Amino acid sequence: MKPIIIPPSRAAGLLAALFVLSACSDQEIPNYNNPVIPVVVPSPAALQSQVSGIAAGDRENHAFQILIMETMGRDAYRIDAADPRYINNPLGQFNPSAFVTNFLWTSHYRTVRSANELVAGLAGSGFTATEVAGARGYARTMKALQYLRLIEMRDTIGVPIALGQGALDPLRCKPAVLAYISALLDSAATDLAAAGAAFAFVLPGGFRSNGTFDTPAGFLRFNRGLKAKNEVYRGFAAYAKSGTIDAAALNAALAALDASFASVGGNFRDGVYHVYSTASGDLLNQNFDASVHRANPKVVSEAEPGDLRLAKVRKDPAANISTEGVSSDYLFTIFSGPTAPIPLLINEELLLLRAEALWGLNRDAEALALANAVRTRSGGFATPKVLANYPTRLDLLREILRQKRYSLLYESPSRAVDYRMFGLWTELGAERTATNFGPMVVPIPEAEANARNNALTCTP
Repeated sequence: MKPIIIPPSRAAGLLAALFVLSACSDQEIPNYNNPVIPVVVPSPAALQSQVSGIAAGDRENHAFQILIMETMGRDAYRIDAADPRYINNPLGQFNPSAFVTNFLWTSHYRTVRSANELVAGLAGSGFTATEVAGARGYARTMKALQYLRLIEMRDTIGVPIALGQGALDPLRCKPAVLAYISALLDSAATDLAAAGAAFAFVLPGGFRSNGTFDTPAGFLRFNRGLKAKNEVYRGFAAYAKSGTIDAAALNAALAALDASFASVGGNFRDGVYHVYSTASGDLLNQNFDASVHRANPKVVSEAEPGDLRLAKVRKDPAANISTEGVSSDYLFTIFSGPTAPIPLLINEELLLLRAEALWGLNRDAEALALANAVRTRSGGFATPKVLANYPTRLDLLREILRQKRYSLLYESPSRAVDYRMFGLWTELGAERTATNFGPMVVPIPEAEANARNNALTCTP
């Protein structure tokens, strides 16, 4: 039977409709992490559709993850009196059956399934070995990105690694998931290196708008950037609990950064983006709506005086809106409109990941030099900091995290991830009440827990 191929624009429209539907009700959604993967041998048109669908799936969940985790990280609010879940879940207690929890699970596993289907189908296709390598390298990289997002939200809870064999895959602990991501990215890198000069498909515009990442060589640099981020997570996986680091992982992060597009002298905004449009069936940037999306006032009160990045927010002269114990009269100015792109990974983030890795390896002067480069070029400060400005090494780390906060404001989930990873969660400050520090992780959805008879202990 010939497979039904959904055009990329229609696929995006269906994803948008699902997002709207899920925002209106808390539904029990099918378990996407353990399906039997059908072998669908792609034609050239089908390959393009599958590639576009994988990118659309990641685009669908990216903005929502940023919203929820930037709320957890004390940078953003969605203040909507008609739907208080955007506040009382990430700043109170997540409801395992709520759409907030479900969407941040099923959307990623749908994309994992799409990547698995593409790889399975390539084995029996008529594409050349070079073309297969390119498609497989793309699919495996995007699949690894989904697991990276899942573990950013679940941390030590762990997540299942979907093998596509029809069985209920076990929850794997964070170190195992990070090791899997690392191996998957390396496998993808091997494929991309053998993929020739051009892909047999076209990537969305955000892979070429701020650099050339829509060729195998360019996409490989994106892959290495993701590898670096994953290795930083591996390097500090035990830090919050024991204060120890994995030097091998941090050195692997530095090696991956050398092979990525990280460049102190380059454009800090170079990188890969998700793009949006008003075309029929396409998606808009869900984080643009100024009627509900606000900056947490702490963004302003905790900034270094004179930081030019405070231009990313402005006072709303018309209204201070509030709900569920939070209020703000600060608007984000980051997105120029509902079609403004959102970065997946940019040069500036890679430089600050390098600074974190160097700090972990006790190479403090080099770490500070990178933090100063960002502070000077993005923050507008003429006088660099010196190591003597920091009484302790932890104070230097806080400086690096400050630069990440203001450079990646409302464009990355990194603030919540970093403060949890380094055991600094309470330094984010209380929200809503004087003693409420909110959840550090997004839980396993109720339907998933029920399928496992609530046996949610991860396996190494």
